[in-house]
Amino acid sequence: MVQAYSTVGTPDYIAPEVLLKKGYGMECDWWSLGAIMYEMLVGYPPFYSDEPMSTCRKIVNWRTCLKFPEEAQLSPEAKDLISKLLCNVDQRLGTRGANKIKDHPWFKGVKWDRLYKMKAAFIPEVNDELDTQNFEKFEEVENQVQTTSKSGPRRKMLLSKDVNFMGYTYKNFEIVNDHDVEGIGMLLELN
Repeated sequence: MVQAYSTVGTPDYIAPEVLLKKGYGMECDWWSLGAIMYEMLVGYPPFYSDEPMSTCRKIVNWRTCLKFPEEAQLSPEAKDLISKLLCNVDQRLGTRGANKIKDHPWFKGVKWDRLYKMKAAFIPEVNDELDTQNFEKFEEVENQVQTTSKSGPRRKMLLSKDVNFMGYTYKNFEIVNDHDVEGIGMLLELN
């Protein structure tokens, strides 16, 4: 098994073993799948916080921080699948291959062999690698905030001062590798 030790990506989707620099393989991608699935079904990331360091702390402490809001009305199968993806790497679904995930009850009725043979519903026409004609054009962020939910972490996230940088990820390798920087050493000691 090949393992990496670098940290890249948006903090909301990074697996705890990546944050703790324990070495990781492809199983960290299954954690990210669980986080993305949670966000798609609930409306905000599972460990969301206004501060990236707080998000990292929540991820490292996932055992106590992973909560499913009742108002999201997730099915038992969805909760089970997410819980089996956002868990300890040794028990994480998918670690021994994608078939275990495909066999999960949440995917009941999906005919995987047919899925691979299906023609895409839309095949975009692209002129060159910089062509953006197939992407939606969005109004200013101020107008978008008015149409979001009236409460909860998603609303708070959209109203935060950092909304212009949502989805942007930057990593300062010198700081992340400096255990004397406030919070970094503590994160490594937590697990």
